[in-house]
Amino acid sequence: MAKYTEQQKQELMSISIVEILAYYGKSLSRTKTGMYYSPFRDEKTPSFHIDEAANTWYDFGTHEGGGLIDFVCKITGCQRKEAYDWLASIRHMIPEDVHAEVIKRAASTSESKVIIEHVNDKFAKKALIEYAQSRCISKEILDRYCDEVTYSVSSKPGSSFFAIGFKNNSGGYVLRSKVAKICSSSDVTTLGPDGNRTEEANSKKVAVFEGFIDFLSLLSYNEKDIPGHDCCILNSVSNLERALPWIARHQEIMVFADNDNAGRETLQKITEFVSGSSEDISIYDMAELYKGHKDVNDKLVEETNESKK
Repeated sequence: MAKYTEQQKQELMSISIVEILAYYGKSLSRTKTGMYYSPFRDEKTPSFHIDEAANTWYDFGTHEGGGLIDFVCKITGCQRKEAYDWLASIRHMIPEDVHAEVIKRAASTSESKVIIEHVNDKFAKKALIEYAQSRCISKEILDRYCDEVTYSVSSKPGSSFFAIGFKNNSGGYVLRSKVAKICSSSDVTTLGPDGNRTEEANSKKVAVFEGFIDFLSLLSYNEKDIPGHDCCILNSVSNLERALPWIARHQEIMVFADNDNAGRETLQKITEFVSGSSEDISIYDMAELYKGHKDVNDKLVEETNESKK
């Protein structure tokens, strides 16, 4: 094993996972949400997610994931200490057109990065508590499922902000406040019946939500601090494709989508995905429960305000 300087290591770490797929002759076709066909098995629906900006991967088929070194070890069978040698050996064998395409994609998707500075599991900021209350979410539920997050944005150096943070499966946060609607990384959040994050299917039933505010709103309706069945919070409808394999592992799927075109497309895509399954899966359109309202939270806020009157 050769010894590498820190600069040499950084150069090797700049090799992308996508370029390694190309080296192995794997298809580089991807969906708009960064889902690829897994290099480890044959599949009809892409279930291998690559975050090209972070150069990380997650395999929804095996629930494995990590960074570049983890991927090298997985695809080559080598040890971590051997990974740099392997990267060095293939560095100049990656097709130039593939490297150019990766650089082009990175440039086209570059944007300000959100940096998480501090996380508090109990809320103290009055503005955040009041914002949650304006959405009819109690502090008890807020403390149970969210964190008070202090963050900064790379395009605004020297400034810090705070927001309600909802953690996703990648360890990043969806951030919400009166003025912010951003995320540090884009991914779904999957919860078990006990309300804790999990990547296993622990129940026959799953409830699917577009955003975490609707998830918290349903708990407020039911006056419960745990859902009692699996839940999938997409955090963005753009994350649906990567969530579909996990959703389809359940026998009953309750879809709490918004009453708009995007919500109807979400329901349709879930229905189409499970229709090819050999399992007997039932899908329920829960939007009928809040017909005439945009989403679960919209109905909760209106009814709460009416009851106060």
